[in-house]
Amino acid sequence: MRGMNRAVLLAALLATASAVVAQSPAWRWRRTEDLGCLTPPAALAQVGMSGTDLGVSFPQGDRLVFLFGDSWTLDRQDWDHDSVAFTKLAPLGDALPELRWSTQASGRFRTLAPKDMVQRGMDVPVEGVVVDGRTYVFFSSGFHDKRKVHSHSMLVHGKDDDLRELELDHRVETKKFVNVSVIEGDADVLWIYGTGAYRKSSVFLARVARDRLADRSSWRYWPEFSPNEADARPLVHSDCIGELSVRRVPGSDVICMAYNASQPRGIHLRTATSPTGPWSDPEVIFDPFRDAGYGVHMHQSTDATGYDDGLSMPGREREWGGEYGPYLVPEWCDAETPGVLSLVYTLSTWNPYTVRLLRTVVVREGVDWSPPESPAIRGPEKSTAKNLAFEKGRLRGWKQEGDAFVTYLHDDGSHAVLTYVKPRGDAVHGRLWQEFTLSTTARELRGTVHGGSEEVQLWHGDRLVYRTSGRRSNDVDVPFRWRLDELRGEKVRLQIVDASTAPWGFVAVRGLHIVE
Repeated sequence: MRGMNRAVLLAALLATASAVVAQSPAWRWRRTEDLGCLTPPAALAQVGMSGTDLGVSFPQGDRLVFLFGDSWTLDRQDWDHDSVAFTKLAPLGDALPELRWSTQASGRFRTLAPKDMVQRGMDVPVEGVVVDGRTYVFFSSGFHDKRKVHSHSMLVHGKDDDLRELELDHRVETKKFVNVSVIEGDADVLWIYGTGAYRKSSVFLARVARDRLADRSSWRYWPEFSPNEADARPLVHSDCIGELSVRRVPGSDVICMAYNASQPRGIHLRTATSPTGPWSDPEVIFDPFRDAGYGVHMHQSTDATGYDDGLSMPGREREWGGEYGPYLVPEWCDAETPGVLSLVYTLSTWNPYTVRLLRTVVVREGVDWSPPESPAIRGPEKSTAKNLAFEKGRLRGWKQEGDAFVTYLHDDGSHAVLTYVKPRGDAVHGRLWQEFTLSTTARELRGTVHGGSEEVQLWHGDRLVYRTSGRRSNDVDVPFRWRLDELRGEKVRLQIVDASTAPWGFVAVRGLHIVE
C-alpha cells in the first residue's frame, strides 16, 4: 500500500514539475517589425486577383512554395478559388522576393484543386509537405456557413512540381484535424498538429510513418497513440485557436508553434524542444495595436474612429481589419545569436485583404538583447509640399493631366478642389498631383473628402500607400488621417484622381495639411 502511495506521489510530483515547465515562457517578445506586403496589389492584378490570404510555405527542391487561400478577383470570376506561387529558395534579403504564380496560358492564376473538385469559400490550403519527392497539400474542407465549422480534411498530391494537376488521396471527416501543420521527426516519422472547430479549438497531435501519410488509418493520436481520432486529447488547451503553424527553427533545438487567438488578442507563440512538449505558455508576438497593425497596415472601422485611415479596400471602410494565419517561414528565420530567435512569418490582415511578411525577435529568459540602432532618418526639417490648402483658390505647386478641375470656397472658409465641372459634370476625369519630401518629424497627412466615388491617394514610388474616397453622397464629409511614420524623409506623391465618367464619378478635397 505504501509502495502504491509512493508511486502515486511520484507521478503527481512529475506531473507538477511538467506543468511548471509548461507554464514558464521559454522566450520573451522583444520586437516585431513589418517587412512589407508579400502580395502587393499590382502583382495580384497581373494574375487577375484583387486580394488573397494565408501564404503557407514549404520548401520544394530549390524553391519555396506559397499556398494562398480564397481569391478575390478583378472580374469576380473564380471567386474564392485557391492559388499557389513560388520563389527561389534563398536567404531573405533587404527586398521582399517576387512571387511567380502558377498560371493558365492566359496569364490568369491557376486554381489549386483536384480536377472537378473546386472548393467553396473558407475551404483552403493549410499545409504542404514534400515526402520522398512527392508534394502533398492539405486543405480544410466542407465549411458550413451557418454553423461556422468545417466537416472534412482533404489531402492531395501533385503530379508535377508546379501543382497544376492534383490527385485526391483522401477526404475524411474530422473534428480535430481541420487545420494541420506537419514537421518531421526521427525514424521517418511525421508529426501532425491539428485544430478542429473554426477558431474555437485546442491543438491535437498525431504521428504517422512518412510513407503512410496519405493513409489516414495509419495515423496514431496522442497521448496514447490510439488509432482512433476520438481518443486524441488536447496537447495545448484552448477554446480559440484556428490557423496554426508549427516549424523547427534551423540552427536551434527549438520547435515553434504560432497561431492566432482571441484570449489574449493577437498572434501567439509557444515553444518546445520535443514534438510532444511540454509546450511553453503563449507569448503574444503580434499585437495589432502595439505592432504597426491598426492605422498602419490594418484598417480601423471609420464608425469607430470617426475618420478614414486610408487603408481600407474600396467599399469596406466600415469593416475592421484583423490578424490571422501566422505561417512561419523557417528558411528565413535566424538563430545565429545564442538565446535570440528571429522569426519570419506571413500574416493576413483581412482589410486590406492581403498577406504581409513580419519578423519578430524573441529572447530566451535571462539573455540580454537590444535592437540594433536604426539609421538616422535623413530629410528636410519641414515637409516640402506646396499649397496643400489651395490658397486663394489657386493650384500653384500642383501638376495636372486630363480635364481641368475647379476650386471653390467651402462654408468653413477653406478652399477645395472639385472634379465635377459643368457642363460635363461627372464626365470630367483626370488627376492633380505633386511630389514632395516628407520631413523627419512628419506624423500624419490629414484632409477631408466629399461627394462621389473618386479619391485622394498617397504613393511612395510605385506603391499605393493610402487612399480615401467619397461615399457617393453630397451629405457626407469624410475626414482622413494617414500615418507617415514609415515614410519620414521619403519622397512621396499626393494626387487627387478622378478616373470615372459614370454617375457619382467625382470628388471634392479640402483641408489638406501635414501634422509635424
